[in-house]
Amino acid sequence: MRGLFWLLKKYHAVMVFIILEALALLLLSNHNAYQRSVLVNANREVSGWIYSLVEGGREYLHLKKNNAALVRENTLLRNKMESISRGGVDTTGIKLNDGKYYYIPGRIVQSSHLKQHNYLTVDKGRNHGVASDMAVISDEGIVGIVLESSANFSTVIPVINRDFRLSVKTGKENYSGILQWNGDSHRIASLTEIPYHAVLSEGDTILTSGFSAIFPEGLFVGTIRDFTLQEGNFYKIEVLLGTDFQRLFHVNIIENHLRDEQVELENMLNDD
Repeated sequence: MRGLFWLLKKYHAVMVFIILEALALLLLSNHNAYQRSVLVNANREVSGWIYSLVEGGREYLHLKKNNAALVRENTLLRNKMESISRGGVDTTGIKLNDGKYYYIPGRIVQSSHLKQHNYLTVDKGRNHGVASDMAVISDEGIVGIVLESSANFSTVIPVINRDFRLSVKTGKENYSGILQWNGDSHRIASLTEIPYHAVLSEGDTILTSGFSAIFPEGLFVGTIRDFTLQEGNFYKIEVLLGTDFQRLFHVNIIENHLRDEQVELENMLNDD
């Protein structure tokens, strides 16, 4: 109580000024339509600004939940598109067995992007249908390949690992080459074996070639950042990867229902 009296004694002049100003504004607005309109608009602006801050804070707090919902929705749409393209029928709304590919949503729970041999851990494993040699992608582009799986988790070897290799192609003329990481920036990879007579431009799209049983054809990889003609008959190409591994959280794991059949046939040919 003593503190309250002290505050009133010290700031009584300011408080009296504020009260008088409020009374003056109230009287002015009640007897002048223009001033009342100005005050109402000012109040609306301030209130809107406060509400936007509050709503922005609420939206930020729900980002994780909203992102997870968007990933599930995108996965469902991918599966529906795959089913339609193969003439399948979506009966469960969850898993479509009539298409060649089935997409499993996952979340990155551990990652590295500053090492020469980076790895990712995804919160999906054998219990969710994930196995070795499955493709992993994001909404921005390809991510990597599943290396090993436990019951509920999987280890992924990403594009930004020195041991990663992938057959890709140029989007314009369909020349195929090998994509690999040179160990420098987590956004830049190297593309080799593109012949010198190919017509290239900076910004050209690079896609998966489909020359394996892991990645479907036509998935976005990145764009050409720079290219030079090496000694010989091939270009040296820098590719700006579509996936930013430093900001990667949600992924889709791709199950190829016909992979075993394709691999078995290719192994038979190799044995011959």
